[in-house]
Order: sequence, then structure tokens, then C-alpha cells
Amino acid sequence: MINDYKTFNIYIPSKNFVWTRSRIILILMAISFVSIFFLVYILKIPEKQIPRWLGLSISAPMLIGFLGYLINMWFPEELKGKIEGKLIFEKEKITIDNEVFLIKDLKYIEIIQNDHKGRYISRNAFDGMFSQGCNNILKIRLLNNLEKKCFFQINHPRELLQISNQLNFYIENGLLTKEARNTTLNYGF
Repeated sequence: MINDYKTFNIYIPSKNFVWTRSRIILILMAISFVSIFFLVYILKIPEKQIPRWLGLSISAPMLIGFLGYLINMWFPEELKGKIEGKLIFEKEKITIDNEVFLIKDLKYIEIIQNDHKGRYISRNAFDGMFSQGCNNILKIRLLNNLEKKCFFQINHPRELLQISNQLNFYIENGLLTKEARNTTLNYGF
């Protein structure tokens, strides 16, 4: 059913380094590879002369990292930021985290749909195999040429269909083209 408004969660990427499961796994594996490289190629210690305890202490982080990788790839990706605030699409206005933008004050609207929650990500096995759906972007430009951009979360593959009335209204007001709407709603697929 198409509503007069639709609310999405806003995703705010962190500006700082965020420790995630995948980064910890990569560091564990890197420690092992760097240690092996250092012993064999820098210190030039033959493999047979490396003490057993040292070999075990080098291979343990690699084994833990590999097992962590196998386990982690079945979980959703970890966000490097937080979900905070609401994005609301209405006919006459767009609200981004309590900041209201009236349609009459906008020059254009661009919605880039890249993602939805639970989508399988084959290339992202270190971070988890299932998406959190936060790589979707809303860009608006005001009449005074200021641009506002936010990331938002889509929970279902066709969830943007619920704002098709609003998108049609934006087309009528010259803020969006039909091709952009079709791309946003995945009509071409």
C-alpha cells in the first residue's frame, strides 16, 4: 500500500577508525604473515631451526583468524557508523533528522538505491555475507545551491516502491526525471 509518507532510518558513517570483527581477523592473520616473513626473510632463520613454541605462537593467530573468517562470513556486515535519526519522504517536504526541506525550496533530488538489508554480498566475506542495507543515498540541492546528502537504510528490496507517489510529485515539480525515478524504483531490472 502506498502511503502519504515513508520513514527510513538514517545511517551516519563514523569519521573515526571502528574496530570490527573483520578488521580484528585481518590483523590476526597479518601478524602471522609478518612474523613468518620477518623470521624467514629478514633474520634468515631456516625453518628447521625455528623453535616449536615460536612456530605455534606464530601459527595460532593465523588459525584463529582463519576460523574467525569462516564464522564471520555467515553474519551480517558490521556497520562502521551508527543508525540514528529518520528520513521522511512526504509530498510537500523531505525531513532529514528533524531538518525540514520544502519541495518548493529544492532545485533537484537524487536517490541512489544500492542496497537492502539482508542482501547477499559475495565479495564482502571478511565483513560478513549479508548487507545491513545502509549504502543508499539521498542528495538534495536547495535553490541557494547548498547540497544536503544522507545515507539511509532500506529493509526490503522493493521498499522504495512505497514512495512512488512522492517521486511522481517530485517529477511534476521538475525535481526528478522519469528515468531517475525508474532507476530508483528498479523498473529497468
